[in-house]
This record gives sequence, structure tokens and C-alpha cells, in this order.
Amino acid sequence: MKSRHLCVIAAAVAALVFGSTPASAARAPVSRDASGSRGERASGERAGAGSERREQKPERLRIGPLVGLGFPRPIAVGAFVKVHRIIGFGAEYSFLPPMNVFGADTRFEAFATDVRVFPFKNAFFVGMRLGHQWLSARARITVRRYGSFTESMDASTWFVNPRAGFLFTFSSGITIGIDAGVQLPISPSYERNGLATSAGLASEFEADSIVATVADVLGNSPTPTVDLLRFGVLF
Repeated sequence: MKSRHLCVIAAAVAALVFGSTPASAARAPVSRDASGSRGERASGERAGAGSERREQKPERLRIGPLVGLGFPRPIAVGAFVKVHRIIGFGAEYSFLPPMNVFGADTRFEAFATDVRVFPFKNAFFVGMRLGHQWLSARARITVRRYGSFTESMDASTWFVNPRAGFLFTFSSGITIGIDAGVQLPISPSYERNGLATSAGLASEFEADSIVATVADVLGNSPTPTVDLLRFGVLF
């Protein structure tokens, strides 16, 4: 009897020890693994949300210098401001270095303001310039029986310049662009000065037509415009 009781007690103890302890031991690792997985998922979700917020951070304002090469004024220097990736404003000074054009020593310059709309919030834009340009020229003319005279001519006009093109701004701020349009003069003027002009002789000779042609080609009549390259940095 005593041995039977001892066997029953031993069996009960074994059942308590080996029956409950492995199960609880098995449950504990599962619980730790589950909580670890949940923690990793939560950390991953928070990191993903933070990355997404960084990627979607709106670009409110960029500003910086732009320089360009184009026609009719070969060199342009200015500044540009881009707001919310959808609209931009600028101002520029453009000029033709003093040179001889069609036999006339010519100087050509302009000031303009600029607005551009980026309808798709990418590089493509449509824009408009409004400005004023000045063209001055000096030419030597020869009047038979009277000799040679130096005549000066000045042409100026207000203008609008609708155009379209692309202006790429990279994440570093480096900006590259190209565009084309047409310059439309507003109230162009043309004046001559010199002895031959005062004597009423200049209009009879080629100097007058030379400088008038220069003025028309460079903007006193509707003129195509091309910005072959715009380069700058927008901060």
C-alpha cells in the first residue's frame, strides 16, 4: 500500500512538473517573439511614415541667379524666384556687346521682368516677359559732293515676349533651361542725328536703311526669341 501511494504521489508530481512547465515555457518564447515582431513592424511603419513625410514635404520657395545665352540679346543676367513649384518671377538685364552689325557700330541692351507658370509642377512652363530695349548705332556715310559724315541712330521700344520652354531644377538647386517665343514691340521709336540728317541727306543713302534694318531685326518689329541655355542655382 505504501509503495502504491508513493507511486501515485510520484506520478502526480511528475504530471505537475512535466505537464505544466513545458507548456508555459513554450508559451513564453512565442509571446516574446510576437511582441518583438509587433515592435519591429511598428518601428518599420514609423520609419516609412517619416520617409513619406520627407518625400512629400512641399517646396515652398526657391531663389537664385540665372544667366543665359540667346537671341536677340546674346547675354542675359538676372534673378529668379520659384514659388510652390507652380509659378516663378524674375528680372534680368540682357545685352549685345558693342560690335559692328551691317556696317554700323552697334550697342544693344534691355531690362525685363519675367513671369512663368508651371502648370504640371514639372520643368515645362509658359511665360511672359515685359521690358524695354535700347539700340544705338553709329555709321559712316559718304555723300557725293559733300564728303563723309558720321551719323548716329537710336531705336527703342517696349515689348512683350510670350514664350514656352523647360526649366529643370534638380534637388541640388542646379537649374538648366531652354525656351522659345516671339518678341512683340509696343510703340517702337527710331531717331537719327548728325550733319547729314540735319541737311536732309541721310534718308537718301544706305546708312539710314542699314540701321533701320538692324533695329527691325533686333526687336523693333516682331522678332523670334530663343534662349539656347539658361543656367543657375536656386537655393
